[in-house]
Amino acid sequence: GYESVADSAGAALLSMIAVQCVGVASVELVIDTLQQGYWAYHEDWYDIDEQDEDEASASESAGNQPPSLDPAKIALLIDGLNGLASRGSAAAHYALALIYRGDDLSEEEGSSYWYSLMEQGRDLDGVQLEWATAYKTHLLNTEREALHLTEAARLGWADARLDIALEKAQRAEHRGDHGQAEHWYKEAAGLGHVDAMRSLVWLAEDAGDVDSARHWNHQAALHGDVDAMRDLIDEDDRDNLFQSWVWVYLAEHLGTDLRKSTLRAYHDGGMYADQEYDDDQGGPLYVAGDEGVELEPISSAEEAEAKKQAAELFRSIGSKGAFGMMDSTTGSFV
Repeated sequence: GYESVADSAGAALLSMIAVQCVGVASVELVIDTLQQGYWAYHEDWYDIDEQDEDEASASESAGNQPPSLDPAKIALLIDGLNGLASRGSAAAHYALALIYRGDDLSEEEGSSYWYSLMEQGRDLDGVQLEWATAYKTHLLNTEREALHLTEAARLGWADARLDIALEKAQRAEHRGDHGQAEHWYKEAAGLGHVDAMRSLVWLAEDAGDVDSARHWNHQAALHGDVDAMRDLIDEDDRDNLFQSWVWVYLAEHLGTDLRKSTLRAYHDGGMYADQEYDDDQGGPLYVAGDEGVELEPISSAEEAEAKKQAAELFRSIGSKGAFGMMDSTTGSFV
């Protein structure tokens, strides 16, 4: 009867799940994993045999990437994400954009040349046809990435907005349109992207806009950029001893001692070029690094206040966390 059929179907389904390593993952976990740059199953997605895990760890230690998702599993993931995206999930749209941005959807190298011949009606076969087809797939995936990225940004996913802003800023800068580059870097900076703030510093310096350069350097420092802190100590705050100490203590919270010299000698050319200098090898050398900050001491009361302000700034940096704007997909699973 129906009960025996259901039992058989359930058993078959459980067997398939076990064999195919099908698991459940939140959309956010999928995004985090995809942003690592490879198609690896997160360890929480399914249970792994201990021996396999040891072999995988040894392989990674040897410099090899974790195993890739096979096409069937990518298709299963895409299907689940498409379902969520169709219901208005910004996170699912962004995850799909990351998938289509990746290089692992196809193992074939595409060729624009053979694709153009195929589009002109040339009959291709063998490897030429594979190259042309692979390039066609690449173009399709690029369109899909743009579509999902745009939709994720429209729905308020901050990482998508950031990706679009950075791409537009870098393209504008490349073609020499500093006005548009500044516009889009400001968009990215507004989302908390420190490198965008630093890019705005350089654009302002190139334009001779000292006030804007100072502003964006200060913003980068407040967002935890230690290089910006060092620049402020050397330049804008060089006459403000107390504030310079605040930057020193904030950098310590972030794991950097600005007072410590990082000067090192390195091999200049040869077999060991740019490696730290070894007297046993000899040869020409050069010195690179930072001498470290040297500041006049401040009073005990000022020191306590500077440390207090640095701690408050550090907590502010930590509270910003991931600057993404969460949407209704929190807790969604695929």
